[in-house]
Amino acid sequence: MPRDYYQALGVGRDATPDQIKRAYRRLARRYHPDVCREDGAEDRFKEISQAYAVLSDPERRRRYDMHGEDNGRTMGGQPADIFDLFNQVFGGTGAFGGGGRRAQARGSDIHYEITVDLEGAIEGLETTVEVSRRAECDRCNGSGAAQGSAPSTCSMCNGQGVVIREQSTLLGVMATQSTCPRCGGRGTVITDPCGQCNGDGVMQATREVLVEVPPGIQDGQRIRMPGHGNLPAGGGIPGDLIVGVKVQDHPELRRRERDLVMDLEISFSQAALGDRVTVPTVDDEVEITIPPGSQTGDTVELKGMGLPPLHGGRRGRQIVNFRIATPTELDEEQRRLLMELALRRGEQIEPPEHEGFFERVKKVLTGEG
Repeated sequence: MPRDYYQALGVGRDATPDQIKRAYRRLARRYHPDVCREDGAEDRFKEISQAYAVLSDPERRRRYDMHGEDNGRTMGGQPADIFDLFNQVFGGTGAFGGGGRRAQARGSDIHYEITVDLEGAIEGLETTVEVSRRAECDRCNGSGAAQGSAPSTCSMCNGQGVVIREQSTLLGVMATQSTCPRCGGRGTVITDPCGQCNGDGVMQATREVLVEVPPGIQDGQRIRMPGHGNLPAGGGIPGDLIVGVKVQDHPELRRRERDLVMDLEISFSQAALGDRVTVPTVDDEVEITIPPGSQTGDTVELKGMGLPPLHGGRRGRQIVNFRIATPTELDEEQRRLLMELALRRGEQIEPPEHEGFFERVKKVLTGEG
């Protein structure tokens, strides 16, 4: 196998047989090919199954600890097929029946929501959340049976979890298959149930889950975490944890796909003459140039200051929109200077609240007054 068997199961070299079995049960549920669609899941399932087959056998484990290899040999009655091994650990043939795979019960999904700021959406982050979920009972290790006892094979379905009934009809003998009413599809029955979980094999527990928020996440998108949902009673495949992501609004920047947009208010003088100013970005303040003669709606683009695409790549832009602010409170000197500018530009204006003022300025400038 490509790596150490103890590392494959996530246990120490001094782990007890019970700890090894619990680690295998947890990982096997998560990476079973019937439920996990992640790349490499089947290879991971084979790896942990081989690790358990070795470490659960005292003689094979002893040799592995001494020599560091096992060569995949089957000893001590261990099943050679990884799915047979899975069936054995999870209660006889209740997981798979009739020599082929039978669909396992799957637990319900859990929905959770987290809030991240814009910087977190751009750079990505890791956060830990506490999730209340139905997990394996820690007293019976999910078997549902009291300590010192074990589930027994259902006599009605012979561990298949289903019963087949044949009925004679005009068209011949018809066979129907249904869930076994005695074991409820488990393939096993519990005569001495665990006092903590009442034979369900699961109990309510709070677990910490590490959530990885990828760079470029958008508001409203969801992160699916297989195997972190509820475990069904009697064992089976746990559901998923589905984490909804809410991205907080930024006080100055708004998102437009991969771009960030902001409005920058500039004065009439800055618009006419040009200027150099600093603007905020998600990384730091950046100095930009306001070209002379800028108009409301003109823009400056800052490349690489936006958001990355969700699956990696170059960041988008930050777009700065100019908004020219018209002065509203002018003293007489400022008003005179603007009038002089208007006159020199050949503009004939007469503010209604200062009737005759333009004419007076004109006479002064032309030497008539």
